[in-house]
Amino acid sequence: MPRTNSRERIIDAAQAVVLKVGAAHMTLDAVAAEAGVSKGGLIYNFPSKDALLAAMMERLIREFEAARLRARNGLPPGPAREIKAHVLSFLNAGRARRRLSAALLAAIAHDPKHVGPVRRAYRENLARFTAEGIDRDLASVIVLSMDGLFLIDLLGVAPFTARERRAIVERLLTLADQSAAALPRRPKSKPRRSP
Repeated sequence: MPRTNSRERIIDAAQAVVLKVGAAHMTLDAVAAEAGVSKGGLIYNFPSKDALLAAMMERLIREFEAARLRARNGLPPGPAREIKAHVLSFLNAGRARRRLSAALLAAIAHDPKHVGPVRRAYRENLARFTAEGIDRDLASVIVLSMDGLFLIDLLGVAPFTARERRAIVERLLTLADQSAAALPRRPKSKPRRSP
């Protein structure tokens, strides 16, 4: 669906520029030209390159969150639902999103101040995963495993075939289910007798 608002169009253009030249080489002039707006119009929406990179990072986080919610809606209710949705959302990330993630990762490495929104999203996700009672350490192992797999894919150094990658993901999903199955059962409340 095409984005009509100028702010979103500028972020689209910035993503295109980052995919061409990398976040470190992105300039406001190049983004303005790509978006078909004046530099003044760009600066009105994003007064600096840092503001534009922050907006790109926030959008990427929102897109991963939307993918997580789509995956969640396809899973049956239960304590492992949230963490399994997280795993599946990373598994289903498209090539363009992976490339953009790699470019923005480079931007974070170049200037760590952009890590704030990512850190916040991690904290919120871990709280969501453990809210239903799954052990925090085990949730951390599953998340770190999936994120590590995603990261080595981004860097192009993953030694796994597509089949091996899928087997790893299946093992993580099984681990989430086993963790949920090991949760103590909540006692059913007894019906109250009327006096």
